[in-house]
Amino acid sequence: MDKVHYYFSLIHFKIDDLDINLAMPQAWQAVELYHAIADDREDLGKWLPWAYKMQSADDEAKFIKTIQEDMIQQRMIVLTILVNGEPAGMIDLHKLVKNKKGEIGYWLSSKYQGHGIVTRSVLELCKYAFNELNLQYVDLIVAIENGKSSRVAEHAGFKLMGVEQNLIHDHQMAGKIFRKINPTRTSQSDL
Repeated sequence: MDKVHYYFSLIHFKIDDLDINLAMPQAWQAVELYHAIADDREDLGKWLPWAYKMQSADDEAKFIKTIQEDMIQQRMIVLTILVNGEPAGMIDLHKLVKNKKGEIGYWLSSKYQGHGIVTRSVLELCKYAFNELNLQYVDLIVAIENGKSSRVAEHAGFKLMGVEQNLIHDHQMAGKIFRKINPTRTSQSDL
């Protein structure tokens, strides 16, 4: 009999026949997340160098433990993207400054790309950031050459704020800075 895994889902939505949950990361997710990373290592590694360092399910389990501790300290919010109950990627809100700002990052298994899952996940995380955390704005930093992530930012209503050299991967790559402003905040003077 298959082992049943329980999870606390912070956000739930459907896209066509796909049931999506953005849930708190748990140790049981490590094996499937590791396999998704290993399967897509070359594509992920172009934009996310940590993919090359993730060499086992134990590495992923250690990462999950670390981010759980960071979440307790309120430094970030990290959620596993579950598609029909299967761990398929992660989305996070990091560089949090209380009542002011955060930055979104994400990755998704190629098996589930092309369905709008990341765009919808970004939109839902922005709603959470604005409504629950009262942030003024959320940034999304994208490598210039990463067209898919640029389209996610645009489809999610982010505005291009500028381009900076040496912004990504320890100053090796230029990046675009996209920003989404909380529509319910009246004072935007210190953005």
